[in-house]
Amino acid sequence: MAQHLSDKPGERAVRTPDGRVFAADSIMKKRALAAIGAGAFVVIRKTLGGFWKVIATVWRLAEALDSALWRGLKLGLHASGRFLGSTFRASAAAFAEVFRWLPSRSGRAYAAGSSVVLFICALWAADEIRNARADSASFDSLFRPPIDLNDPIVARVDGRFIHLSEIEAFARASGQIRDGEQLSAEAAFERELVGAYVEQRLLARAAVEGGLQRDPSVQRRLNAARDRILAASFMEDRIAAAVTPERVKRLYDSQADVTRLGDEVKARHILVASEEEARAIIAELGAGGDFAAYARARSLDRSTAPLGGEVGWFTKDMMTPPFAAAAFSTPVGSVAEPFASEFGWHILEVLDRRPTGGVAFAAVEDNVRRFLTMRAITQTIDALKDDEDVVYFPPDADQQ
Repeated sequence: MAQHLSDKPGERAVRTPDGRVFAADSIMKKRALAAIGAGAFVVIRKTLGGFWKVIATVWRLAEALDSALWRGLKLGLHASGRFLGSTFRASAAAFAEVFRWLPSRSGRAYAAGSSVVLFICALWAADEIRNARADSASFDSLFRPPIDLNDPIVARVDGRFIHLSEIEAFARASGQIRDGEQLSAEAAFERELVGAYVEQRLLARAAVEGGLQRDPSVQRRLNAARDRILAASFMEDRIAAAVTPERVKRLYDSQADVTRLGDEVKARHILVASEEEARAIIAELGAGGDFAAYARARSLDRSTAPLGGEVGWFTKDMMTPPFAAAAFSTPVGSVAEPFASEFGWHILEVLDRRPTGGVAFAAVEDNVRRFLTMRAITQTIDALKDDEDVVYFPPDADQQ
């Protein structure tokens, strides 16, 4: 039986039956170290061997691929050469056959037809090139406005060009230019009309985007402005058709004898809406009021108001019956009793009176034109009223 003996503290010794003594801990340590070293060597050897196998495999694979690629490249070049050679030979044979065939009748017909087709294709290509240039020019027009000699372009808002005529209409509607005044592009910029119009457009677009056009009060104002513009445009067209140079001269010629035989009166008037207002103004005139000042401030006849109410020289036949009756029955320097016409209540002052003695056309042309204008307005309104069922509902004085 083995006994455990040891002279070193902490170290075990083993005695075998045959009398030999071994240090158990030293032996075990040596065996463990030997086993670890052997295992590490085996791992390293296997790792290196595996790495070498991978390198050798990749090398052999690269050699195989390289050899295959070269063989494939050589075969491809050889096949391409054969194909190109056969194609060249076939093309040469075809061209030779074509050149042999062209001098024949069918060959000449084919050549002529081909020439026509080629010519048409050339024309088509030229047209496409021209259209491409036009498209390029239209693209450039996005950054440079086109030239419009009749109506110059002065601005662009949100991709839309603004013409001078729009600026002129805006300025005329807002009273910034007078009727008949022509507006140039230079004047539009100098008077800052273009900037004002652009600002108005931007504000209007912002209002639409904000939904203000759906507000009832805004809708009523838009409808009123729309009706006013349409009514004025309609009346302008009717007046332009009725008051032409030919009709003015024809009326003058037809009334020439009457103007020579009768008298003519020079007067001025103030047009108001009611009899009470007319009598109040007459009272103020009697107290020393200025007739011309009242006409400019309160007359509804905007064609004579800036002139202090002056109508000019006229005969009986040139005015409406109520106006002519009051004018020719009132002494010079006096104010007639207020009288009504289809336009309202008139306050008339006779300035002068004279017998006619062959009045020149130039002296009465404006009066004739004014008479034709007033007659056209009256006839147009009367015709419209006759065609429509118009009913008025004045307030009842007993219910107020």
